Amino acid sequence: MDDLEEMLKLYPEMILISRSPPTWKGLLSIKNGCINCEMKVKVKLAAPSFPRLDNASIHFGGSIAYLFGARFKNLIDSIMKTSESVPCFFQELTEIIENLVNENQDRENSIGSMDTTAREKLLKELDNVLSEYSCVDFSSTKNLNAIKLTMNDVSIIVKPVVNSVGKQSWKICSSDLPELPDFIINEKKSWSLREIGNMFQKQVDILEDTWGQLRRIDNYCYVTDPVEPKPYHLYRRIYLSPSLSCLITINPLDPTGYPMIKLLGVQNEVDKFRNLIQDEGTIDSWDIECSVYENLLTLLKIDEFPGRPKSHESIEEGVVGDEECCICFSMELEDNSLPDEICNNEKCRRHFHSICLFQWLQELVTNKIVFNKIFGSCPNCGEEASCNIPST
Repeated sequence: MDDLEEMLKLYPEMILISRSPPTWKGLLSIKNGCINCEMKVKVKLAAPSFPRLDNASIHFGGSIAYLFGARFKNLIDSIMKTSESVPCFFQELTEIIENLVNENQDRENSIGSMDTTAREKLLKELDNVLSEYSCVDFSSTKNLNAIKLTMNDVSIIVKPVVNSVGKQSWKICSSDLPELPDFIINEKKSWSLREIGNMFQKQVDILEDTWGQLRRIDNYCYVTDPVEPKPYHLYRRIYLSPSLSCLITINPLDPTGYPMIKLLGVQNEVDKFRNLIQDEGTIDSWDIECSVYENLLTLLKIDEFPGRPKSHESIEEGVVGDEECCICFSMELEDNSLPDEICNNEKCRRHFHSICLFQWLQELVTNKIVFNKIFGSCPNCGEEASCNIPST
């Protein structure tokens, strides 16, 4: 079995996104022994000297950002030099991350380090909160190192902590909730369990209408982003055609109000629909008694949103089946952004991440800059291409 086959067998969530240079991108499963669960870590590895790891580069998602530092870098550099193959490297990498994650959690103050009085106090507080918030489900690890609060399939996880003077409180480890203006559960701050339960229940109640609007869009539209919607995703990128999509962001405090709308695609298509969404008469006709989905149909003057393109359309058009960035050959960047630029040439229509296209166009000093846009040639067809210059 060669390295490519072994990678596919051992790490099916790590996808080979490019063969030149060989590049894997995907999710690495990490066992978190402290809270008895599995976490996913985003990883991207490029190995230009494959099957060796000379000059290889690796990038990680933000979920383990707290591990980054000199020690972590040194460990990665070490296994880069000693691993005999890419599968061996990923095996050692998994062990390193698991050990560091568990070490980090062992260092934090938890119920295991409390005296008997503090332990009894915590259990009493938990008992009181359980009786007070009957609509919230509570579950925990065996040693109460972490407690999960769940309501309507939305969850947050909290851990008990003790400060330097022995005062006990709770800290939020992770949350499915988006941020609400003037109503933020700060994950860096410590709270009482009652405060957390109260804030959690209120936020879920407030957001139910917003999630209902988004669910309707998910049910009746082909949503290209987010690929797997989570409760904290308040936006949807809706497919309109192979060369056009619509990005909407709902205000959670005004779920049926006029949302933030951005059109993404080739310029002539964007201009056509932009006139519709900027027309004062059309905007004034937005009916807050109707759903966002229904209002969008009226706004865009369509009877229904197109469904997911069929496979034969991908072959004929040569675009829909290849929505990956033509420059980095991947769909999703580290910040979860998807390709949002499309070549205006109808025979090309290749997709790009705006940052990838900007960096490509920036390579040639002869490319012109006009106001906040840079102009040059499409990497695929050579026709004129342009994109906005990112703000710094």
